[in-house]
Amino acid sequence: MAFPVVRTARLLPFALTFGLAAAAPSTVVVALPPAINVNYLLPILPANDYINMNFWGFLQMYKPLIWVDHKVQVDYARSIASSITTPDGQHYFVTMNPKWHWSDGQPVTARDLLFDLKLLRSIQASNASAYGGWSIGGIPNDIASVKRLSRFRVEITYNRPYNAKWVILNGMSQLVPLPAQAWDRYPGHPAKTLAYLQSHGDAAAFFAKSPVDGPFKVLRSRLDHGVLFQANAAYDGHRPDYQRLDLRYFTSSDAEFAALKTGQVQVGYVPFHLYAQRHIPGYRSAFFSSWGITFIELNYKNPATRAFHDPLVRQALQMAIDQPGYIKAFYSSQAIPQYGPVPYQPPTYLSPRLSSGYVPYPYDPAAGKALLIKDGWSLSHGVMTKGKQQLDFTLDYASGSLSNQQVAEAFAEAAAREGVRIHLKPQPFDTIFGNLGSATAWQMAFYGNGWTYLPDFYPSNGGLFGTGGGSNLQGFSDPAIDRLIAKTHAYLPASQSALALSRYQDALARAVPDLWLPEAAGAWTGATGAVTEYSKALHGVRAHLNPTGVISPQYWSLR
Repeated sequence: MAFPVVRTARLLPFALTFGLAAAAPSTVVVALPPAINVNYLLPILPANDYINMNFWGFLQMYKPLIWVDHKVQVDYARSIASSITTPDGQHYFVTMNPKWHWSDGQPVTARDLLFDLKLLRSIQASNASAYGGWSIGGIPNDIASVKRLSRFRVEITYNRPYNAKWVILNGMSQLVPLPAQAWDRYPGHPAKTLAYLQSHGDAAAFFAKSPVDGPFKVLRSRLDHGVLFQANAAYDGHRPDYQRLDLRYFTSSDAEFAALKTGQVQVGYVPFHLYAQRHIPGYRSAFFSSWGITFIELNYKNPATRAFHDPLVRQALQMAIDQPGYIKAFYSSQAIPQYGPVPYQPPTYLSPRLSSGYVPYPYDPAAGKALLIKDGWSLSHGVMTKGKQQLDFTLDYASGSLSNQQVAEAFAEAAAREGVRIHLKPQPFDTIFGNLGSATAWQMAFYGNGWTYLPDFYPSNGGLFGTGGGSNLQGFSDPAIDRLIAKTHAYLPASQSALALSRYQDALARAVPDLWLPEAAGAWTGATGAVTEYSKALHGVRAHLNPTGVISPQYWSLR
């Protein structure tokens, strides 16, 4: 899943804007990343809204079928499911814990899980972008049938046996039981019902009136101020000891830092260009990287960027990226280098080759230029040219973060030494991410992050790099890579599954579908390139840090 001219704005307290009392000890304010908001609350997220912040939003209201912990393992004590078993990799038996209830008092049952599955299965491959998780974990395209066995038990049958780890960690992890009693507007017509629900996907008023089974209910939302939640008094899990959760929007990291220094934010971040000022009285620091990868995304669908289909061009561009230099100069050494599609930390699934320090295309602009010349490119008026093609591109990068700007400028400068001209265009994150589905609205994009493995915790990443994947908005397609991805999904002995994942990631590291960048600290707040800061009055934050980028504010204590 994806993630931001620096502009400072006068801060208006969120609570006052909504006509409430100013933030009191009963409110916890969490700063959102610069210029990024929670803009969609329905758990079935379209591809253009498939970002961490929206997961932050809906997971406060709706519990997923399974909860994956910081070790990338299922924690059934926090899950709707009490168990998921399979005898053969094809038939999966889901038993739901009867303790969970909707806020209207009704239990969360098999009907609600089947309702979610019916909505997902109504999405056709021709409309895969209607759901950003399309094809991840075989959802919904590889499911052959679903069957209610009892009030709290469901059988989900796949079209053939698959790697159970992939199915559970990537497929079952996407399932979110939904309140059928309130939302099944057109019984027997799930596609019509889904269209109705998605038409209200960003309407806080709709969700404020809906039953929830999570720790919070939404109160109100505004794109220029954030989202305000209230504790769900009927929640069956661990309840917060404060009343309101305020996910607050900021135009820039400087504006957020100003609010942090004045105590208006309980959980926030210090951008790396202000790293020397991170010691704020009354706050603690946390250095944290996400279960994810960072990159510059390339558009394969744009006629103006046909050169990206040439792997040698991509390799040369990768040689213009100085990861060790970026880490030292722009991230105050609080980042890790990364040269492939699987997170380096924790190294749970990292291939032996990449974990040994292998770098397919190290920083070397001179070698990159030589590679382009060998590939048939030559300089014309300072730009590499082949026939009617020129290596002249525009890079949209997310504004509001100085580290984003520094990375973009350094990359453009090094690319120029290879004969590649990069025009830099700072834009709001929402604009960049909203353009990804367009063939012509963008060429290269850097939105400050790349992909968090949420809810696809098993990092085979067919949804992003597989042909036709729901989040493959860039249009990357490589039949050889598709075959390697498919092998990671196969029903194999554990040793062979591990080998398949290693072969896939080594091949994709060499293929360079996107330009790999360092994974910086601070991704837990969604603000890559920042140090997480939290108030000393707020307890339980560090204990519930999660590398998947999901927050668990119901476990925080404000005192």
